[in-house]
Amino acid sequence: MDAFHDFRVDRDGVRELLNSPGFRDAVQAAADQVGAAARGAGHRVTSGEPLTIEVFDDPRRDRVGVTVAVRHPAGVGMEARYGLLKRAAEASGLEVDGLDTDGQP
Repeated sequence: MDAFHDFRVDRDGVRELLNSPGFRDAVQAAADQVGAAARGAGHRVTSGEPLTIEVFDDPRRDRVGVTVAVRHPAGVGMEARYGLLKRAAEASGLEVDGLDTDGQP
């Protein structure tokens, strides 16, 4: 614990980092990679068309942000049944945390 004695977070520095172009580029690259992995899974909707995976800017008040989404009614089912976006994120090297599936809080 001695290493953290008098440790203080530089909040202005963190804010600057979370809004920097370099951080935005890294987040965008990760989102693009997840989107490509999800598209590569080849899921299709009932019409036979490929399931549309979107990657779009989704900034927050305090940081840059990018979202990967399936904006199709079948998207919720695809995620529930196949874990489409979760698997794509994990395949891209990201750690995914979500709801606890064994019913424990």
